[in-house]
Amino acid sequence: MKKITSAIDRIVMRIAGKHALEEYRAYKSWNAIVGDVIAKVAVPLRVQNGIIYVSVKNSTWRQELLMQKPLILKKYAAEFGPGLIQDIRLK
Repeated sequence: MKKITSAIDRIVMRIAGKHALEEYRAYKSWNAIVGDVIAKVAVPLRVQNGIIYVSVKNSTWRQELLMQKPLILKKYAAEFGPGLIQDIRLK
C-alpha cells in the first residue's frame, strides 16, 4: 500500500504542486485531529488557500467548534507545521 500512496503523492505533486498535496493531507487528517466525537458531527468539505471548510450538524456544535477553533488550529500546526491551515470556516 505504501508504494501506491507514494506513487499517488508524486502524481498529485506533479499536477497540483506540493502545497496542494499538503492541503489534501490536512483534509484527510480532520478526524484524527478533532477526534471521533467531533468527526461525527463536523465533516470537512475542502481545504483551499489555508482554510478548511467544515459542515457542522447544528448550531450547538457550530458554537462548540468555534470555541475549540484555537486548539484545532494548534493541533494542525503541530502536525503539519505552522501556516498550512490558518483558519476554519464552519457552515
